[in-house]
Amino acid sequence: MKKTKIVSTLGPASTDVDTIVKLIESGANVFRFNFSHGDHEEHFDRLNKVHEAEKRTGKTVGLMLDTKGAEIRTTIQKDGKIEFHTNDEFRISMDESIEGTKEKIAVTYPGLLADVHVGGHILFDDGILDSVIKEIDEANKELVVVAQNNATLGSRKTVTAPGVSINLPGITEKDSSDIRFGLSEMHINFIAASFVRKPEDVLDIRKLLEDEHKEDVQIFPKIESQEGIDNFEEIMKVSDGLMIARGDMAVEIPAENVPIVQKHLIHRCNEMGKPVITATQMLDSMIENPRPTRAEASDVEYAVLSGTDATMLSGESANGDYPAEAVATMAKLDVKAENHYDEYGDARPAFNNGDVTEAFGKQVAEMVKDLDIKTIVTTTSTGYSARMISKYHPNADILALTFDDRVRRGLMVNWGVQPIVVDKPENSDGMFDFAAKKAVETGLAKEGDLILVVAGLPVGEKGTTNVMSVKLIGSELAQGQGVGDKTVIGKAFLASNAADANSKAVDGGVLVAKNTNKDFLPSIKKASAIIVEDGGMTSHAAVLGISLGIPVIVSAKGATENISDGQTITVDARRGIVYAGAANSL
Repeated sequence: MKKTKIVSTLGPASTDVDTIVKLIESGANVFRFNFSHGDHEEHFDRLNKVHEAEKRTGKTVGLMLDTKGAEIRTTIQKDGKIEFHTNDEFRISMDESIEGTKEKIAVTYPGLLADVHVGGHILFDDGILDSVIKEIDEANKELVVVAQNNATLGSRKTVTAPGVSINLPGITEKDSSDIRFGLSEMHINFIAASFVRKPEDVLDIRKLLEDEHKEDVQIFPKIESQEGIDNFEEIMKVSDGLMIARGDMAVEIPAENVPIVQKHLIHRCNEMGKPVITATQMLDSMIENPRPTRAEASDVEYAVLSGTDATMLSGESANGDYPAEAVATMAKLDVKAENHYDEYGDARPAFNNGDVTEAFGKQVAEMVKDLDIKTIVTTTSTGYSARMISKYHPNADILALTFDDRVRRGLMVNWGVQPIVVDKPENSDGMFDFAAKKAVETGLAKEGDLILVVAGLPVGEKGTTNVMSVKLIGSELAQGQGVGDKTVIGKAFLASNAADANSKAVDGGVLVAKNTNKDFLPSIKKASAIIVEDGGMTSHAAVLGISLGIPVIVSAKGATENISDGQTITVDARRGIVYAGAANSL
């Protein structure tokens, strides 16, 4: 099962229920609502369609609100567009009421004048037009700049000043309104906060969440500038996760630095145990084409091998011609990289603190590798246990049993975690059998698989992760005293006497009888294991088994009643247990 999560942006290309169903079935785990575009009514309509798609597919997704953020844009250009050529000199006014001309354009942020310096660059429209500041005209509150290239500049285009600390607010009035709407009407699980430059920007949103009593909503700052990169460590102390927004970042910092910064940010998020989303232009060509470029395929897999929790689609699923195909392609690329993570992926983070739950998470990853466990089952009230297990990227599915739908949706972005909502057990008795049952019901485990159960007792109490148990999926048919340390899988042949045994015996079969004597020798020589209801360590079956080097279970009460002729069984001599089916994981 795919472990890397996919964040899919909804837009004009994905507004109908049928398309959203295809996105979910293709591998989308979280839907992103981009509030830079559209109004509240439009986003709410898409949300209702998402819920309808969830009903059709029987799957649950996470809901992410992406803020517009505090940004600088040009005002309207008088003639719609302006043609600039290299070395053209023009002015930038701080007066928002001015309509732009070739001689003078205006921006929406009056403070730009005080933030920049002569010789610095001003970029327009994501870097399409580059200009250098020649003079700061304090009297007229204008910048005199010189164009560095030929370009066409339209209305309401982005304005950036690379390497400059911009004193914009962390959250705008529009952001505040959008977030409150998202909390009250859309019940969002994640906020992707645009243009975060310092920890105070995140704390402004955190305060809003506290005021609305929505502390469970997770904040993912979008690091998009050099200032954000410089303040990354402090920003992450007050954040729940991270979105690496490479598009705007590549405008603010040299393009050749972006892959290195990306790798560093992913690595640090892995060490912190905070989920990280790699975003922007991952499969950009699929907006118009049904197949990605080779470079895009490499980009996605590089992010997965670097340790990203999620990969994101923007225009590919929001505005593209092939939204479902883009999600399906990303899912294939994610899985391909996951399959080679142990071989080529970055080293898993080291355990470096005294947190008990995290210590369990680290130990889980090691046990998964040592015992070839395919599924981990954990109970979690807040999602913390599942996140700490996910942190170490174990090569196994993580089934998180939670008692709250909000927690389930909040785990949809974490690597490898498959969360479901269950009723809280009345007591701790049978917790491990309950976990095994859910693993089978969800298709994450089958008879014969070995699973690892991580839980906190008493069940349902926060911060009590304190029990870890390895459990075999399968029916226990009999239990006795094992002779030897081998495990054998074979078809049982039941015998009431020696003649019966000798006539039924086949090579590799498992002899099941009340007891044995010297007359059973022909059948025992063909058998791969012996199970008898009577006797002990000095019995005929035990002594002969040791002599022949085959596993034996003696004193296996009820074996001849519980085991059927011709039934495939697993004989675990080390534990003294007989299981139904082929328990390959033992």
